[in-house]
Amino acid sequence: MNTEQRFIVDNMLGSVARWLRLLGYDTRYDRRLEDWRILRIAKEEDRVIVTRDRGLHRRALKNGLRSIYIENVEDISAILAYLAVVAGIRLSVELDKTRCPLCNGELMKVGKELVKGKVPERVYKLYNDFWVCSRCGNVYWVGSHWRKIEEILAKAREKYEELIRIYRVRVST
Repeated sequence: MNTEQRFIVDNMLGSVARWLRLLGYDTRYDRRLEDWRILRIAKEEDRVIVTRDRGLHRRALKNGLRSIYIENVEDISAILAYLAVVAGIRLSVELDKTRCPLCNGELMKVGKELVKGKVPERVYKLYNDFWVCSRCGNVYWVGSHWRKIEEILAKAREKYEELIRIYRVRVST
């Protein structure tokens, strides 16, 4: 049984939803969801709400739901570091847990021959490992974009360490 936290992210934080999925967390996101639906889904599916909407955050807490309020910060590495502190998310990609960043489907590692014709020929020749989304069928591989992903996660880990140091100083004084 999977005991990892599951999330629902409001319409102001679509990039956060994609990152949580990349990190392997089951994350609901639909920018058309109204606040009352987010609250209902969080309750019914035992999900942590991640929001920039202070009113939604307050209503969630008032109703006994878990909610994380994200200040008006645009730096994704800072947001991920904060989520690591308050929700305990991991700040590294585990390829066997990663979910589709677009639809939240589970990714399945597949043989190279199954993606022939579904990826550019150059990609097919360069890479041997591919994953396909069980829901939407998108194909993924660890390509050149991976360097940027790792850079952002490295920054998030640095910021996490800073936050932990600050928190320890504040708690001990």
